[in-house]
Amino acid sequence: MTPLLVAAQCPDSTKGPLQWVCTLIADRGLPVELGQALQNLLQAVVIFAVVLVVGRFLRRVTLRAAQRTSLDVQLRTLVSNVFTIATLVVAVLAALTAAGLSISVLLTFGGLSSLAIGLAFQDLLRNILAGIFLLIERPFRIGDWITVGDQSGSVQTIQLRTTALRTGDGKLAILPNLAAFSGTVVNSSAYDVRQFSVAVRLAPGADLEAAMRRVREVVERTEGVVKEPKPFAQPRLDADGGVTLIARYWVEYRRHDPDALSAALVTALYEALGPWPALADAPPGTAAGGTPAAGEAPAAG
Repeated sequence: MTPLLVAAQCPDSTKGPLQWVCTLIADRGLPVELGQALQNLLQAVVIFAVVLVVGRFLRRVTLRAAQRTSLDVQLRTLVSNVFTIATLVVAVLAALTAAGLSISVLLTFGGLSSLAIGLAFQDLLRNILAGIFLLIERPFRIGDWITVGDQSGSVQTIQLRTTALRTGDGKLAILPNLAAFSGTVVNSSAYDVRQFSVAVRLAPGADLEAAMRRVREVVERTEGVVKEPKPFAQPRLDADGGVTLIARYWVEYRRHDPDALSAALVTALYEALGPWPALADAPPGTAAGGTPAAGEAPAAG
């Protein structure tokens, strides 16, 4: 009679494929409550594992399909992150439900927990939301050279919370996504054409207008300099009373080496404007006093 009595008690609250756990515990003379608790715990573990495996499988299938369609790397990262978070949330909720907790209790507990977590981890949540918007809006992509605040570098990764940059001297800079989302971002790789410049010191008493015209002609006919926007020469009065011409031009930097083009321009400008008496014995590309004539950093376009 005992097995029949236990069998009548267990199914009322332990219906499911793992009902045998409760029955087995009760058949051994142990309390039915213990059998119910073990059955619920085992059900929660099994459900959690199944949802986790299915979620990972779906994520892999989705990412492989995205790769075949040449989906952007950033969007693949976003899809992967969303799948990971959604899988964990669904797995936890399903496990708690399988353990015997009601949906209303879960919703109440989830609401209170969300409020507490939101208050305790405001910055973390703001960075996660900023990371999602960065991955969707794509103000910059992996491989772009950007400047955020006082940090400049090539974008290595865009995660949900942080963005990693490789700086010009080979260091790793980790930025919170909120800094890139709410601050000013300068993307030097957004366009195929960027502005660069070289500087040439004029000889004392040189004809400024003729020199500017000559500089424009030399820059315009240099291979690698784009026709539009047109290059231009800008005079600058130095502290010692001399005049320096700054030639600004635009280059498709993905096709041409800006450094090699700057070197060719300095040599061509030296041949076109000099040598002057003060530079007769100086090497090409140097200004009066032996200082380099093309020492200006390129201006980003």
